[in-house]
Order: sequence, then C-alpha cells, then structure tokens
Amino acid sequence: MRGESSLLLALARLVLDERTLAECRALLAEHGRKFDWGYFIDRAARHRLLPLVGRHITRHRLFHGEPGMPAIPYHWVYEAAYLATRDRAALLAEEYGQVIDALTTHGPAFAVRKGPTVSCLYGDPGLRRSNDLDLLVDRADLPALAEVLASLGYREGWLDEGGTRLLDYRRTTRMFWQVNLPNALPLVKLANRELVESYRVDICFDIFPARSEASCSTIEMLAGSVPFPMFGRVGPALGPADRFIDLCTHLHKESTSLYYIENGSDLELLKFHDVALAALSITEEKEWSAVRAAASRYRADRSVYYALHHVSLLYPEAVPPVEVAHFEPADTAYLDEYGTFDGRPGPWGTPFLDRLFDVSRPDRVATASSIPLT
Repeated sequence: MRGESSLLLALARLVLDERTLAECRALLAEHGRKFDWGYFIDRAARHRLLPLVGRHITRHRLFHGEPGMPAIPYHWVYEAAYLATRDRAALLAEEYGQVIDALTTHGPAFAVRKGPTVSCLYGDPGLRRSNDLDLLVDRADLPALAEVLASLGYREGWLDEGGTRLLDYRRTTRMFWQVNLPNALPLVKLANRELVESYRVDICFDIFPARSEASCSTIEMLAGSVPFPMFGRVGPALGPADRFIDLCTHLHKESTSLYYIENGSDLELLKFHDVALAALSITEEKEWSAVRAAASRYRADRSVYYALHHVSLLYPEAVPPVEVAHFEPADTAYLDEYGTFDGRPGPWGTPFLDRLFDVSRPDRVATASSIPLT
C-alpha cells in the first residue's frame, strides 16, 4: 500500500491514541518528502474524510517537521475543510430543523435515517460532511409528505449546470423510479448560500434494495421509531437495532451497486467508519442480541455480515469477533461481487483493500447502471 494511503487509514479514526500519532509522525518523517500530497488530498476527499483528517492534522500539529520544512505542505487547506464543514452543518441544521418541525406537526408518520443519527457519534459537526436529509415513509403517505415539504419550498427537480435553477425530470425518469426503485425522486430547495447550494430531502419507502432478499414492512419499522435529538430539537428516528441494520444495508448497497461504482462513491472510508462507530456504541449484549434478532427477522444477515466483515478489516477494534462469526454465511463469494442489487452481478478481480484506493474501479465493471437521473 502506498504511504499516502497508509497515512490516510491511520487518520481515519475519530480519536488518535499516542501510538497512532507516533506512527503517523514516523511515517511523515521517513517518507513525507516523497509523498504525492495531491494524491493524498484527492483520496481523503473521495473517501469523504477531509474534514476529519483536517482536524487531526491541525489539532495534533502533524504539519510540524524539521525547521523550515513542514511535514505536510499547505496545512491550512485541511484546517479550512474542517471549519467550512462545521459552519455548513449549522446552516443545514437550521433548515432541516424546520423540516422536522413541519413534518412532526402536519405530516404523516416518518423516521429520519442516517444523517443526524450518525453525526451524533462524531461529537463534532465539523467532522462529517452531510448533504441531504434522509427520511423513511410509507409509500402511500408520499403525497401528504410532499405537500408539507412543498409549503417549505421543496419540489421535485434536478439542478441545472449553473446550480441556480431546478429542471423537471423527464416522464420516463419519473416512471422508472416509481416502478423500479424503493425511493422517490429527491425533493430539492434552492439555497443560494455561500456554503450551501441547495437543500435536498431523500425519501425512502424501504431500507432494503429492490432485489434484496431482505424485507420488512415500513409501517412496522416506523412503529418502532424512537425520539432522537437532532438539529436542536427531537424528532423520530429508527429504533436502535433497525438503525444499525439500516447502516449496514446502506453500506452493502452503495458499495456494490453500479450507479455508485460509476460515480466513484461506492467504496468510501467514511461509510465504513460510520458503521465502526455505530458498532462501538453497542456496549451491551442485549443490544447485539436485538440486532441479531432483527437481522434474522428481516433476512438481512448477508448485508450485516458484508458490513461487519469489511469494517473488521479496517477497524478490528470496533466489532466483536463473535458477532462477525455469528453473521458469517456458508458462502462468502458475494463479498467480491458487484451489481447483485442491479440484477447484473459480476466478480471483482482484485481484493477489497486493493480496490479501496483504486479510482479506476468504474472501468473494471462489465455493465452500466440503468438508473436515469434527469
């Protein structure tokens, strides 16, 4: 593995202990001058870790090297990424808090997915860049939910090239999403602010992909929602076990689906780190027992194992080995496959850790996504 990738993996943690810091400093002292820092920044951004890495570099003064020779050049770029993410999170919280208030007062049953329920694990809004608000709602309630969001300025559409207008989707695109996907087309509101181009609400009718063998009634899942602190107020979120299974399923889906592979967002360290933090937050046997029971009930064991297996490679301290072993199926060949949820499976020709930093992944798949986006 390249030294730049090794440094990024070391910094891809919420907290750096003294041993890890010493390893980072030794790596920088020995190889830093030969590092391709453009490569490092590119991979940190691709893996959505630039704000987290930025705070570590700034807070621990990892940029200090020999007198007159910084260990990390242009360290202010990393500091700026962290500070901008923190300020942007405040703007998003202001807007999405109003959305939660309006839906709680006037909307149908809903639950917030991912987003604030994951960000709280970081303890600092500047560490994890978020974009949209993810909601779970019963499909029959979409018109009522869309009506509330329309009163706040949200509508279906995609941004033009300048990012200043919303354009209508083609009829064929709307039909494809309605028939083939467990999601509605996103509802968007122009923001035109320095740090926020637009606000976006992504609406999901089922946390499991359309071709997944896993299933659960959305009404049942919403009935198990719990109050959760978010955006300065309390809103409904999925129950703890469902929340963890949702994260694992989301990771499995996006890591292997053609659409995400094509745009290079399939393998992002941030998603694995999210699951690692969520796993670390499960501190009692009864909580793991609830995850095991829910995964079995939903037949989601394969997605949970996909997530836990890969997280244990990157963050071995995060997942109890007994839990990884519990979910391991007899056949693990699917760990090195893509396109299953698209109905067009294919094998990867390289191991996971090699693929993780390989930006040519889109060129290695044998087929293309059929999801229309405009």
